[in-house]
Amino acid sequence: MSTRVTLQTIADELGVSRATVSNAYNRPDQLSPALRARILDSATRLGYHGPDAAARMLRTGRMQSIGLLFTEDLRYVFTDPDTMLFMQGVAETSALAGSGLTLLPVPPGKELEATAVRSVPTDGHLVFSVDDHHPAVAALVTAGRPMVTVDEPDLGDRTSFVGIDDRLGAELAANHLIQLGHRRLGVLLGRLSSTSTTTGPVDAQGQAAITIRIARQRIAGYRDAFRAAGLEPDSIVVWAAGANDPDSARTAANDFLTAHPELTGLLCFSDQIAIGAAQAAERLGRHVPGDLSLVGFDDVPRAAAWDPPLTTVRQPLVDKGRAAADLLLELIDGRPPRRIELPIELVVRASSAPPSS
Repeated sequence: MSTRVTLQTIADELGVSRATVSNAYNRPDQLSPALRARILDSATRLGYHGPDAAARMLRTGRMQSIGLLFTEDLRYVFTDPDTMLFMQGVAETSALAGSGLTLLPVPPGKELEATAVRSVPTDGHLVFSVDDHHPAVAALVTAGRPMVTVDEPDLGDRTSFVGIDDRLGAELAANHLIQLGHRRLGVLLGRLSSTSTTTGPVDAQGQAAITIRIARQRIAGYRDAFRAAGLEPDSIVVWAAGANDPDSARTAANDFLTAHPELTGLLCFSDQIAIGAAQAAERLGRHVPGDLSLVGFDDVPRAAAWDPPLTTVRQPLVDKGRAAADLLLELIDGRPPRRIELPIELVVRASSAPPSS
């Protein structure tokens, strides 16, 4: 009759403590790579396949999984370059810690009760760019599990937070076009709220009702640049694309540029939106940057490869994912909330130039 192999069996063979063997599975950062490799090699040879997950959950009270809440269709995670880069950072960090990752989409038009947000057991949540009026945020706050918000909402010292200075980034973008000589600028946003798919012009009343924090911050930054240059901040024309993808942006930019042919520059909420705007401009016979300058936001890989390459505001999206997962793991371990603001920079490429007239 074979003897069951346990952590102690491996510890006895290698002459280390049971806790050391346990760390090879549960806290690999506590061991040198060489020692962990010896332990795992020995475990494989002896036929040990790792700690029993159910027993570990009962012992530690942990699910060994973190949840990621976002307000888009699940397909968006695997197609949007900004989100994919962020997810890369989250996945790297959570994998090193031995945690699984559960995706919790709440797309527009989907009732919270029809999603898995309340029912899936996790050790904590990452909330990725969800406006603070969304019911899913209130549900997670009520649940009381560790939570890190990314970009928004900003819940103060109740949670950890990772983001950038969106207002400064927008100011850098607008100031760049102003210094080139542009005075007739438009802003092409994505959504006005996590649940909105509204498209078209956004007047002053509409701007006041925007619930996406980073959209509000960026509009404020564009206005800061105009104000600093002695220009009228309210002269900036704002339009909503309804979503953050090139197809939506292409349709919206076509309508925007047709309604406002006087515009010489567009400040775009993301590189994805800037790419859609570039496609619309080409179809309308407007050359970029000769007839229309474009500035994006994020600096995804496609931005540098586009023709012409996009001027944009770079933010470290992979690092944002790593930082968010790190902060959540800290909270799960009982450490206090922290805030991290990551650096940004303006990257000037060929999509921006002085206005032709």
